[in-house]
Amino acid sequence: MNWLKENWIGVLIWGSIIGGGAWWFFSDFETTSRYDRTDDPPTTRSYESGDRDCTDFSSQSEAQRFFIANGGPSSDLHNLDRDGDGVACETLP
Repeated sequence: MNWLKENWIGVLIWGSIIGGGAWWFFSDFETTSRYDRTDDPPTTRSYESGDRDCTDFSSQSEAQRFFIANGGPSSDLHNLDRDGDGVACETLP
């Protein structure tokens, strides 16, 4: 009777391993992403719609001039100064 119990445990273990492997192999993970967007993002660049971000500028000084001309630190509608220190697009050359 003891051999029957050991055999069934082996069958259950191997069945779980084989079943799990089959599930992993045949699952379609690319279409079941947890991070699918639910909104409809615009297909145009932000610069074309009027909003500017740091990638729209070739240098930090150009971004700083635009930042000051459009209200500076008191009115940063384009979010060019994310840390709020008065310097726009600090990562640009």
